[in-house]
Amino acid sequence: MSLALKKRRGVGFTLVELLVVIGVIAILIGLLLPSLAKARKQSLQVKCLSNLKQVGTYLTIYLNDNNGWVYPPGLGADKPRDQRWPMFVFKPAVWNPPIMKCPADVDPDPAEDHSYILNDHLHDKNVKYHTKWLGRPNSEVVVLGEKRSEWPDYYMNRGDFNTRVEPYRHGLQVGSNYLFLDMHAEHAPKDVALAGLDPWDVNGGGTTLPEH
Repeated sequence: MSLALKKRRGVGFTLVELLVVIGVIAILIGLLLPSLAKARKQSLQVKCLSNLKQVGTYLTIYLNDNNGWVYPPGLGADKPRDQRWPMFVFKPAVWNPPIMKCPADVDPDPAEDHSYILNDHLHDKNVKYHTKWLGRPNSEVVVLGEKRSEWPDYYMNRGDFNTRVEPYRHGLQVGSNYLFLDMHAEHAPKDVALAGLDPWDVNGGGTTLPEH
């Protein structure tokens, strides 16, 4: 065998070397995948939070035009789509604006094309944007939160909390995202920021709701 042929054969990898390289690559992939999955999950949570903030902007415009009432009541999934509350809040009027869907929703097509649900305790207790004596700061009173995908509801009514609200959409440590009465949005674990049998309930007081 010539010296040149020996040299050509000597530059290749042995089977053992290839197996070692493949093993190292597999280990690196195994280490990186959880980090990538966590980063993607956090990205979806941030997008979801951004959606809630945008909804809060539209609700702020609505309440400024409606004497402080935070949202239109009684216009849920039992109404034709062109008569539901988003039609009276979002501009241009649309029953299913994209920002009403959380990108982290377990179902890419949640019931009635929305991932968030309004706190109807505010309607029951005649709570307006500037209502005082709610038993907690306005920054802790929920206006909108994430709903369970399979329910078509637009409002979280009395007795609905345990079946309609999604408490851990973004994991046990993070919880879910919420829009509060001072119109800031943040994530909060159910058992920390939203403690109680029905943590969305409030003390209220006021007159009657206007007709819409």
